[in-house]
Amino acid sequence: MPIGLIWQTALETPLINIMVVLTALLGGSYGLAILAFTVISRALLFPLTLRMLNSMKALQEIQPQMQEIQKRYTDPKRRQEETMKLYKEAGVNPLGCLGPQLIQFPIFIALYQVIRTTLGGTPESVLDLSQRLYHFPMIQDAIPLSSHFLGMDLAANGNYAMVAVVFCGMWLQQRISSSRTSTANSEQQQQMNTMMQWTMPALFSWFVLSTPAGVGLYWAASTIIGIVLQWVFVGPGDFTWGSLIPDPLRERLGMRRASHAPDHRRAAPRTAITQRTEASDGGRTESRTTDAGSGDQREDGRRGNRTGSESTGPAPRPGRRRRHH
Repeated sequence: MPIGLIWQTALETPLINIMVVLTALLGGSYGLAILAFTVISRALLFPLTLRMLNSMKALQEIQPQMQEIQKRYTDPKRRQEETMKLYKEAGVNPLGCLGPQLIQFPIFIALYQVIRTTLGGTPESVLDLSQRLYHFPMIQDAIPLSSHFLGMDLAANGNYAMVAVVFCGMWLQQRISSSRTSTANSEQQQQMNTMMQWTMPALFSWFVLSTPAGVGLYWAASTIIGIVLQWVFVGPGDFTWGSLIPDPLRERLGMRRASHAPDHRRAAPRTAITQRTEASDGGRTESRTTDAGSGDQREDGRRGNRTGSESTGPAPRPGRRRRHH
């Protein structure tokens, strides 16, 4: 059996009838049918998505070990071997993060064909649609379908509103999934993250621009759902909404400049340690508080302890015993 016939029989034709049924159930709104199909598809893929999110969270947890590997091994081959060994011990599959995206891409292509078939105004598309509909009254009576939704023509290409939503959504998704301040990331990894942050949104924005607006509506809704799931189960990482403000504008507003460089001082917890020294006269107690998160302050504390111990003078001599006559 040809691959094209398998594709139509197993994916396109069932999806055409599913979209027609959803449109009939949702008051004849094809846009609502697309949104409902997006929610259903994401729900079916949720187990795989949850596995991907757990893998992303595990990657964040092993960042200190990855940093240690980067420092200890200079040979790229040995570094890669140790990294893969760490992945295996932690049960992390880096390629598993791409699972939902790889599965959604065929759905993206199939939905493109479905929208062209169901909303096409040409006689060829109407004939093709009539041959691929199941013989159920509910499906047959729902034709023709309306292509208008929220002021958009879902059958027309080049909807710039959907392009903007897809680009911003995918940029945010890539941003919260990659840390900029992690010290475990090498310079090459940081450059790769930056490239992916701009390349993936640009690529899918071009796809959305070249396809009907209904496809863009599906991908925009799917991206927003993905952001919410990632924010809930993994977290935003080092992303903050204030980081979206450019540095020149922050300076004009009197705000602190946003720095994306690794901050090594954040790695050490800041805990206050109170050191007590006993003086010789009267049992007087001196307290000195140092910050355990700073090496310089710990050194100052040690110097202060030595100075304090020297200033107390020699230890008091034991008192004389009273003789009993």
